[in-house]
Amino acid sequence: MIGNIIRRFNRSIPRTFRMDMLRVRRILLVLLCLGSLILVFKNERAYRNFKLTFFMESDWYTPAPVDKSRWGKRQTKEVFEMNAGENDDIRPPDAIGAGAKKCGTIAFAYFLSLNPDFRRTSYTEGHWLYKDSQWKGGFQSYKRKLPTSEPGQITYEGTPRYLVESSVPARAKAISKDMKIIITLCDPIKRMRSDFIHTTLTTEPHAQEIKGYKNISSFVDEWLPRVKRNILEQGEEYLTDVYYHDITASIFTNSIYSHYLNHWLDYFPRDQILFLDGEETLNAPYKTMDKAQDFLNLDHVLTNEHFFINEETGYYCAKRPENMKKTFCLPKSKGRTGNLADPSYLELGKDQIEALKEFFTPFNRQLCDIVGHSMSFYADLCK
Repeated sequence: MIGNIIRRFNRSIPRTFRMDMLRVRRILLVLLCLGSLILVFKNERAYRNFKLTFFMESDWYTPAPVDKSRWGKRQTKEVFEMNAGENDDIRPPDAIGAGAKKCGTIAFAYFLSLNPDFRRTSYTEGHWLYKDSQWKGGFQSYKRKLPTSEPGQITYEGTPRYLVESSVPARAKAISKDMKIIITLCDPIKRMRSDFIHTTLTTEPHAQEIKGYKNISSFVDEWLPRVKRNILEQGEEYLTDVYYHDITASIFTNSIYSHYLNHWLDYFPRDQILFLDGEETLNAPYKTMDKAQDFLNLDHVLTNEHFFINEETGYYCAKRPENMKKTFCLPKSKGRTGNLADPSYLELGKDQIEALKEFFTPFNRQLCDIVGHSMSFYADLCK
């Protein structure tokens, strides 16, 4: 009944009018689509958000599983030539500092060296273990980087790049299977920003390329999708020794801690590795010193009373234990990201920060199992 009425009504409408209405609907549909596209792409920020978050999910990638049954069991094939004299007052290191880059490793070593039984290298970083030509020279080559020490003291050599160099864990174990490893981690996005500005001030191979970007925002726009795609296509093999095949990507990949820590843990058991939170080293260094002195079996020479905040810089300084009237502060070169003439150079948009968080989340989540306790930047991921 109703259908017949509708059909009669449609027949009563002139054919030309019905065709005009069809054209109007089609035009409106086209305009609606164009309007939607204009809203999405009307400014650079919207386009960047589309590009960065396209197919991006918090579980966009599943890292290799953490296998604790393997920890410390891998044997080294490296041979360390211990070609030293019997009365040599320079000894191989008892402890290695293995990064992460731009997470406070130098601040850690500087502060702990105020303990007289902690002997660090005169060079800020040794950069010895991953260089094949130097490794072949054995201890005679290595000793040029190392401090003198006495029995009962701890010899320490630290280089942040050691974390990501695949040859270093095996070589550290070749020096001593009892080697203690100290690794400082920090927020991966903050670390990336610091790595970016640091690289522009160096002569590293990718420095000129980094300088070519207007700011970190434009760098992230181009390189984050590229690094993500390479990981999806090549797996974690892409992360191995990235310095030698895609060094610019290391600005991001140096923050993918879990991949590199799994490799270190193949060679060393968990109880021989101390994980430190870079935020704690910055904001409560006395707590970091307490953990490190415990781990290295050192007398607790450095305590809370030795540290104070420098009102000029806002960073901690330390009173020397042997003379509390003498103080030590970190070099002014520390804290570059807070001392820029143009802070906007390191500004990231909200959409970029979200994309970076989701990029690092699958790897950060693994740190709950690897480290065994939460840190400031991934506590919310540990159940």
